[in-house]
Order: sequence, then structure tokens, then C-alpha cells
Amino acid sequence: MDFSAVDRYVQTLLADVPLSGAALVVSRGEQVVHERGYGMFTPDTRLPVASVSKWVSAAVIAALIDNTTLHLDERVSDYLWSFGGDKETILLRQLLAHTSGLPWGEARCIRDATATLAACADAIAELPLEAPPGTQFAYGENSYQVGGRMAEVASGTAWHDLFMNRLATPLGMTATDYASHVSSEGIVPVTNPRISSGLRSTARDLARFTRMMACGGLGVLRSETIAQMFEDQTFGAPVAFSPNLLSGVGYGLGVWRERVDAHGWAIQVSSPGAYGTTPWVDVSLRLGGVFVCQNAYARMAAPVQQVQNLVRAAIVAGA
Repeated sequence: MDFSAVDRYVQTLLADVPLSGAALVVSRGEQVVHERGYGMFTPDTRLPVASVSKWVSAAVIAALIDNTTLHLDERVSDYLWSFGGDKETILLRQLLAHTSGLPWGEARCIRDATATLAACADAIAELPLEAPPGTQFAYGENSYQVGGRMAEVASGTAWHDLFMNRLATPLGMTATDYASHVSSEGIVPVTNPRISSGLRSTARDLARFTRMMACGGLGVLRSETIAQMFEDQTFGAPVAFSPNLLSGVGYGLGVWRERVDAHGWAIQVSSPGAYGTTPWVDVSLRLGGVFVCQNAYARMAAPVQQVQNLVRAAIVAGA
């Protein structure tokens, strides 16, 4: 497969954006077909990846759904007693699809590294709803923080251990943790992980994740669960807030549905972060891709889409 057009385009981005570096890893099926660093980055450069975390976190929770520890249509109030009154009916599905009605911004506790996930979820429970559960889509932080705590209670396991046991260790993600706010080397457990945006990782680690997603789970998740993650889980709820600068066709569980077929089935999904890093899966080609960079999503959204298009063209031409 010839990825020279992709490489040339990324090199122009380094000069034109500009970027200090970038990294790209592409897999087709279970095989890595292209892996390269550009500028100052290598595939092993570890960076904060912001909202890429949502897809990874949703997958951790999906692993609990696979073994029936949790169910998408269970109420948060079944696990967290602080969620009563008009929050009593919020579902796990709504938390992961940003339709819970919770404020879409970021509760103050999420940035408190000295807090616990339990205390932060209880603090979020005190915030007034912005809409009745299920009635609007508002992309944000708070719902995922609550979903993470719900997973802790249901499993009896701290989030760090859930992530390591259910996802990181099986996939060999040895450079990924939820400690984006620290500069320490290695894997750093934190008591109040930012479930929605606290991940730091590398292109190579994230490629292991997208490869799993593109290949039906590889024994980590059930293929049926992955298909459910890629379905539109907003059920037509009107959009109150969305940072997505490109046209999309709904939101699943942790992923934007970028392209769908005539029947509404997802062809391509992604979960870009605020700093431009974007993992994606092209379902029709069993293609998993990760483009790592560090610049504003607003500046990188269109260029990353072009990287995706060029990668797809290289895969199709080489098939």
C-alpha cells in the first residue's frame, strides 16, 4: 500500500499549521499497514489527548455491560443515592450519549486532583438539570464523570483498575493512563480521573484500541456491543451544545458517527480531542487509524478529515 500522499500531506501540515510534530498509525484488520512519526513526534510520543478519552472510557464501561455487571438502561440512582428527584431517572445510556440533562460544562470538582471520583459524582448530583433526561444532546464532561463512578460502584473496583484490567492490559496499552495533569513517567493512578478528558497516550497505544474496535472486539469486547456503541444513541434529541465542526449523523457511546450507509449503519466513527488527536474506525474497510498532534481542534478538524480521506484512498487503491 502506498501512503506517500498521506505522508506528503502531513509534512505540509507541519509547516502550514504549524505543528511541532505528528504521528500516524493505520491498521487494516489486525495488521498495522502504516506507522510513522513526523517532525518531533514518534508513534511513542505520549501526550494528553482530551476527549479521545470518551471513546476509551465508554469502552471500559462497555466491558462491564458485556459481563452484565451493568446495563445501558439502568438508572444512575440504582447505584448513586445522591441522584434523586428530577435526576432519579437518568440512564447510563444517556450519560454516555450526552443526553442526561446534566450541565454540559465542567463541574469544579473535575479539576480537583485531591478529590475522589465518588465525591465528584456527588457534587455533580447537586447541580440543577439543564433539561429533562433524554430531551437534548449537550456534549460535555459531567455525564461521563458520573458514568465512571457508576462503573466503580457496580463493579466494586476503582476506575484505574477497571481501565487496566478491562482494556489496557488485554490490549497492551502500556503508556496510557488518566493522569494527563501530571508529568510523571510510567502509569500513574489517580483518585479522581477525568473520565471524559483525562487520558494521556501515544499513537501506538491508541492504535491498539482502534484495531480492536475495527476487528469486532478481539476478545476484549463483544462485536454486538461495539455495534451498539456505533449506533445513534441520541434518538433524535435536539442539539443544545456540540463542538463538532464537521457534519455528522448522530452520536453513539463515546463516538461521533461521521458517515453512515443508506440504512443508517455507521461506516466511520471517531472521537477527536480538543488538541487535535483523532482516533477513528472505518467499519466498511476494517480500518483503524490514529492521528496524533497537539493543536486546537478548531484548526485541525478539516486537516484531520483530509488525512482520513487520504488514508482511505491508499487502503482502497492497495486492496
